[in-house]
Amino acid sequence: MGVQIKDWFCRTLNNSVDVDDKYITRHVSLEKFHVIPWTSNKQAEQAIFLDRCISSGNPEALYRHGIVQYFEKTEINSGIECLRRAANLGHLEAMYVLGIILILHGGEDKEKGMKIITDMKKSQTRNKVKEIREKFSRTLKLMWVNNTMVVGQRRPRCCTVHRDAKSKFHLWNKFADLDCEACCCDQEIINLWEIVPGSI
Repeated sequence: MGVQIKDWFCRTLNNSVDVDDKYITRHVSLEKFHVIPWTSNKQAEQAIFLDRCISSGNPEALYRHGIVQYFEKTEINSGIECLRRAANLGHLEAMYVLGIILILHGGEDKEKGMKIITDMKKSQTRNKVKEIREKFSRTLKLMWVNNTMVVGQRRPRCCTVHRDAKSKFHLWNKFADLDCEACCCDQEIINLWEIVPGSI
């Protein structure tokens, strides 16, 4: 893009952001940045950088901020809003996590969440869904999740027809294709329950 990243990063930290910088912060890849910084020095620098990206509408920055707000800081509303914004921009991981969260919330939200998950499994390849799931799993393992507040004390069940969705999974392939869409959603919820320590 004709911009020296080091110089641009310094300008970003010093609040001298112009139109071109806003375009860059909206589209820049965050692949090299840890979701959870390891040191306090990096936390401060990265927070300023990510704030710029969020303000510019960077989908990945919105996604990362959303899951940290929701699962770690238990800022439920702001977390969901960031995930919605990222999902509306076409961020697949945000769509997936938003679907999971809505299922956890139950009621009408549960039906909306199930539709998001089933639509994703229909529109994306199995490998793509696996990639999305694993990315979310890796991120959660780096975080301190407040189980009872954001996950809940009991695992929700999407399928009301089959006695136990887990019993339908092939032992050698937990995420085997299932005819029942609700059971497909239960697969994803069970995966979350296995990731989060102390979930019931």
